[in-house]
Amino acid sequence: MINPGRALSSLAVLAALTLLNVQHLSAQTPATISGIVIDAITREPVANVAITILGSDITATSNSDGTYTLIGVPPGLIKVKAQTIGFHPITTPYYNIKPGGTEAVNFTLAPLTVALDPVEVIGERPEERQWAFGSNIMRSDQLPTQGSVLEALSGTVAGLDFYGDKDTEGVSARNSMRPMLFVIDGVVVRPPIQFYIDVNEVECVEVRKGFRASQEFRPSIIGETYSGVILIWTRGSAAPRPRECSQQPRPGGGN
Repeated sequence: MINPGRALSSLAVLAALTLLNVQHLSAQTPATISGIVIDAITREPVANVAITILGSDITATSNSDGTYTLIGVPPGLIKVKAQTIGFHPITTPYYNIKPGGTEAVNFTLAPLTVALDPVEVIGERPEERQWAFGSNIMRSDQLPTQGSVLEALSGTVAGLDFYGDKDTEGVSARNSMRPMLFVIDGVVVRPPIQFYIDVNEVECVEVRKGFRASQEFRPSIIGETYSGVILIWTRGSAAPRPRECSQQPRPGGGN
């Protein structure tokens, strides 16, 4: 004869095990990441970009319209990298991927080498040019070792205000309503900056404060006013840079 109490107890255990199994399967349900890749200068889609989940073999390639989709993405904290020939690679900050969810991750890639527009030469004495703006130059060994280059600057250079989020970051000189211009490996990029530059990929940074600092790039910014310029040189860049970027640190950690 079946004991009713034992039967109910067995059913309760079975139900609990089933619920735990469902929860376990739900936690393991892979997610999907999709987005679009565009050129930082032309704003056109970029095809044949390799999109990879760091630390995994999950990859995808952007289509002719710049779109891509990564499937089978494990839940949890992940970073995504985009790279292709002729552009600087980008690695995102961490994304917290939910089980079975869909995350949008877009990339804006900066070309490796793009010729600047002709620069108008302004006849002025060197000391006047130095007086026109304050300049801070930092080599890679003078920057923090984690985060984006703008995060690194926020704790290193005084007199700057930062705004936006990880997808649209901007900087302005303190007490100014105007943003600062970006020049990345010789390429003029109008703010906000819409792609992530890992500080470990940066060789040197120069921050020039003041409205006159951007006048060197006047042909590229006609009709616009900026409170300064942030010049970034990434590792391997052939763009001209200040000699301070190449100087080795003195023994004892000094500049």
